[in-house]
Amino acid sequence: MALLSFTVGSLITAHLAHIDQVRADSNRVFELRVYHTLPGKVPALESRFRDTASKLLAKHDLNVAGYWVPEGTPDWENTFVYLVAHSSR
Repeated sequence: MALLSFTVGSLITAHLAHIDQVRADSNRVFELRVYHTLPGKVPALESRFRDTASKLLAKHDLNVAGYWVPEGTPDWENTFVYLVAHSSR
């Protein structure tokens, strides 16, 4: 009964709030890439990425929005993350 009441209340609230679907202004798509490396290899990968990989990706119309190395948690050690922006799907 409680689940039914919650569902009905949610539907009524959504209808009264006139929630519309959100659409982006463009067809731009982002891709999150996560690399897990061998221990101690992240600095070399970061250096290679900074010096050559970003330029190579841009040559193929893959724009790097940013890259980073997570810190502070052992689960993310030896991990390199970057975000690529595509002009469309």
